[in-house]
Amino acid sequence: MALAEAGADISLVGRNLKNLGKVAFHVRAMGRKAVAIKADVRRERDIARMVARTLASFGKIDILVNNAGIIQRISTMDVSLKEWKEIIDTNLTGPFLCMKACQPVMARQGKGSIINLASVAGLFGRENMAGYCASKGGVINLTRALAIEWAKYGIRVNAIAPGQCKTDMGAPLFHDKMAFRDFLRKVPLRRVGMPREVGVLTILLASDASDYMTGEVIVLDGGISAF
Repeated sequence: MALAEAGADISLVGRNLKNLGKVAFHVRAMGRKAVAIKADVRRERDIARMVARTLASFGKIDILVNNAGIIQRISTMDVSLKEWKEIIDTNLTGPFLCMKACQPVMARQGKGSIINLASVAGLFGRENMAGYCASKGGVINLTRALAIEWAKYGIRVNAIAPGQCKTDMGAPLFHDKMAFRDFLRKVPLRRVGMPREVGVLTILLASDASDYMTGEVIVLDGGISAF
């Protein structure tokens, strides 16, 4: 929504076409174009279809935001191989496949901005979140590696590492009043982040205002990582 407000036409990609349609409606109400594409980022065939339909709709791809992600809060000794693969495939392999599919388009254009959603959990360890930490740490170094590799094509690759934000993924914490209170004590700004704040930062990284920035990981966590 933030990108649409800034003037972008949007390809919305996800597994739930009904939810995508709702967002597409709001984007169009703002006077921007929007297409909803059902796809699973773990499947190369779906990603190829995503790129093809986006090009058919808009003729180019200027911005890629890798925002699909899942989280698991499980003791490492209780994590099955299936669960490990699920989180790595979604959080790390998914962005890799999307970036690889969009790179030829952006290289032909001579310009593009890729924004990966990492996490502060990719910078620091978290108990019972080994898979999530590993996947987000991988996203951070994948961001840096491709920023170096693709700079010659005019493609910038950056990442945002949010802390706890008010999203459905954080619902278990918000519903536990005592745990939530304890968490806020650790946050210098004494609140969680809002999706809108991630959106505004995404606009910066997508725009020419950050044209000399690539390979960066911007932390947005209310000051937790300042300790």
